[in-house]
Amino acid sequence: MKIITCASYYGSGSSALTDLVAEYENVKDLTNYEFRFLYDIDGVSDLEYHLVENHDRHNAGHALKRFQKLCDFNAGNFMSKRCSAFMSKDEYQRIISRYIDSLTDFKYKGWWFYDLYDKGIRTYYLYQIFNHIFAKIPFTGLKILKNEYTLCSHPGEEQFLEQTRRLVSEFLAALNKENMDFLEIDQIAPSANTERILRYFKDECYVFIVDRDPRDVYLMEKYVWRERVCPNDVELFCKWFAYAREAGSGVPKDHPHIIKIRYEDLIYRYDESVNRIERKVGLNPRMHKAQFTKMNPRRSVVNTRLWERYSKEMDNIKIIEKRLKKYLYQYDNIPKSALKGIDVQDRKLF
Repeated sequence: MKIITCASYYGSGSSALTDLVAEYENVKDLTNYEFRFLYDIDGVSDLEYHLVENHDRHNAGHALKRFQKLCDFNAGNFMSKRCSAFMSKDEYQRIISRYIDSLTDFKYKGWWFYDLYDKGIRTYYLYQIFNHIFAKIPFTGLKILKNEYTLCSHPGEEQFLEQTRRLVSEFLAALNKENMDFLEIDQIAPSANTERILRYFKDECYVFIVDRDPRDVYLMEKYVWRERVCPNDVELFCKWFAYAREAGSGVPKDHPHIIKIRYEDLIYRYDESVNRIERKVGLNPRMHKAQFTKMNPRRSVVNTRLWERYSKEMDNIKIIEKRLKKYLYQYDNIPKSALKGIDVQDRKLF
């Protein structure tokens, strides 16, 4: 099984590549749900830092508890299924529990400051007050967190990587019970420090990092998405856009499993982009049976060159063109041939 995943910078168009790859018959597609547990805060990368790279007798065990808490959240519930939409909760919990057990040297009944702190500041001080009062009364005393366990963990790097690769392999196998040739899983690797996360994979994993013209990202956020994930103030937007792309260790050049691609190329250079993707990961063009059913350049083209639609924003667009010049898409070089795809009537932005 080969893994195909997309990484992005918010609104940079990774779903277009996800949709394109999902059109191949031998690809198991897990939709656009983001599986970020390897690198999110309290995820696997944080575990490696606390257990291996910067070990502390308290921090290590508590990092495992924080990881468990994140995994419990990702298991989902009746309001949001999250991972339980793709596998049973029992199987999911079994995989996570085995991983945590494999990294735990021993445990004992006891608690630490952060066990109490994580319950909230008010709870922390209430416990302290009650404990102080009861301590002065003979034969009484408040047993703080009497059922809490302290975990002790200090694996070496090789042990940690071995168990983490097993975790990821078991997790991916559970998601691909049909044993398809390719598994497409969104955002399981990040757009920064990507090489670090690829160390956690036993299966061959290809990461496509998709980027997009900042002018369109700015206008889509301001007028369409309105998520407030990035600033609407143009000066702050320029700082944010560059900040996001300069984060971490960057993207190494010529890495065989990390591929940078432009959203606009998927539209204006469709054939070239498809051929490139197929060559990189080994997709068979004969398996592209559902072409244009999910990623249709003639539909997606409406999301480009938005400054022509929002002419009132030209002053702000000029600021972006000046501050973020190296990130602009070079429209002067696009082929003059007609767009690929199927004609549609829907011209709504998305």
